[in-house]
Amino acid sequence: MLPDNFDFAMLPTGSGEYHLEELGMLASTIEDIDHSLVSWLKEDLDLSTVTNEGFKKVPVLWQVPERSFQVKHAKNLRDGKNIVLPVLSVERTAISKDPSRKGSFQAQIYSPDKNGRAGRFVVAQRIVPDKTRNFAVAAGTRTNTGGTEQRYYPRVNKKVVIQTLSIPIPVYISVDYKISIKTEYQQQMNDLVAPFIARPGQINSFILQRNNHRYEAFIQQSFAHNNNVASLGDDERQFTTEITINILGYLIGEGTNDDRPIIRIDENTVEYQFPQESVVPAGNYNLWGKD
Repeated sequence: MLPDNFDFAMLPTGSGEYHLEELGMLASTIEDIDHSLVSWLKEDLDLSTVTNEGFKKVPVLWQVPERSFQVKHAKNLRDGKNIVLPVLSVERTAISKDPSRKGSFQAQIYSPDKNGRAGRFVVAQRIVPDKTRNFAVAAGTRTNTGGTEQRYYPRVNKKVVIQTLSIPIPVYISVDYKISIKTEYQQQMNDLVAPFIARPGQINSFILQRNNHRYEAFIQQSFAHNNNVASLGDDERQFTTEITINILGYLIGEGTNDDRPIIRIDENTVEYQFPQESVVPAGNYNLWGKD
């Protein structure tokens, strides 16, 4: 959520409510979860195999574009009427909001504020140096018996002003994806399927990242294989493997349709001051003790 170059010194002073872009912070949306998976396939796995044109990187497509779009914008993906193999496509198949998967925040917290935010989650805290210094100087100032004021007397300053950065409690979701691998030869399929099996090691989970948000992904243990080798028709020979990946992600805010401030900055209260009041009693009293 916080970019790598985020500077806490640039935060506004005092308390207030802000949108993410006002402070240079990054949201977590459904698109971010999609992007994290595609980025993992393209950059982390970086799948390649031997083709008729040599050792080439396999293209990764977000779903399969319409044929008219491919003909106009991605001519290298088609050879006439057929898609050039090998190819890997990603499709989001389902989104579920499972109450049993709510991360660390198990209870629904209702908020009475006008924005209707259901509870808040502290992202970061920092000490406000100038205000804390003023309280420290005031606490360390005393007057000795001779009437001389002594400043910076060594005392422990308990009035530390802390600025807190908070966001709404994330909403956790489970997203399912279907990865389809299509090749022309069995050896190509072996080359492309093996990293999905071996990369996570002895487990079937791995971590995805996007804008400093982290999502946990799980590869389903069974891969569905299919081919048309036994067919006697004129169709192009094709091997297909489908891999299902489930991602546990979370949403912060409502995306582009959310016009409410997401971030809130608060400062703690370190001192209470009550004004002195003079109460005049009812009746005819002589307050000065004189006739």
